Amino acid sequence: MNNKYKIVFIDIDGTLVNDEKIVPEENIKAIKKLKENEIEVVLASGRPYHSIEKYSKQVGAVPYIIGSNGGIVANFIEDKKIFSTNIEKESALEIAKLIKENNIYFTVTISGNLFVEDEQYSMTKENRNELVLVNSLEEYLETNDAPVIKFSLMDDKKENLQKVRKVVLDRFNIDATEVDEFMIPKKYRKAENNYMLPYVMDIMPKGISKAKAIEELCKYLGIELAQTIVFGDGLNDIEMFNVGGYKVAMGNAANQIKELADVVTKTNNEAGVAYELDKIFDIG
Repeated sequence: MNNKYKIVFIDIDGTLVNDEKIVPEENIKAIKKLKENEIEVVLASGRPYHSIEKYSKQVGAVPYIIGSNGGIVANFIEDKKIFSTNIEKESALEIAKLIKENNIYFTVTISGNLFVEDEQYSMTKENRNELVLVNSLEEYLETNDAPVIKFSLMDDKKENLQKVRKVVLDRFNIDATEVDEFMIPKKYRKAENNYMLPYVMDIMPKGISKAKAIEELCKYLGIELAQTIVFGDGLNDIEMFNVGGYKVAMGNAANQIKELADVVTKTNNEAGVAYELDKIFDIG
């Protein structure tokens, strides 16, 4: 067993799960073997942490999770937040208004849940158990003081999101991820767009990323960044790859991720996580 690395951070969509959002059995077995050998595994995702929790339990990872692209680090068993941040209420209200004016579908992450006005782009109770339906997101934000961790915007046209991203970055002291494809299982995609993947962009507090969350959790656990391994595929994993001790890109990863990686493994549909963990740790 390789003792150089103490903790493994794994993205979920496009990495841990296959395209149908199912965790391959090989990945589950590999992660459980790491746990038996006292190697920590933490899931790090753009999802709210209540959505991550079910996957963490399924694979037998440690109870620490990184959610909302680093907006929150929590121990879900103890319901303890180790690190979290939020968008100021005034800015959140202005951002919600701006998104509505541009007729773009969006969700709001508050604590571990995902708030929406209607079910689109796989944002259904069937597919996302952390979903909370409200009549008006603007009204909810106006009348509630619960901290907003991030906005997620989805649209069939990339340029629509890029336009809003520019306005947000120019007008607010806030961050926005690069526009990326939104991975949806085929059974949840809209037939009218010929099963093409829509695009997604996240709006978050300044300086927040999976990298920041990894730094905070490693500090909390007393683990050096050089002792970390990171697995990812999407543009929201770029910062994570800049701090990881050993960087593994999935075979289906974006080119920017592959360029930052120490190794490119098999795809998420080929249980690339298990394949590479076996190579690194010889867990056979």
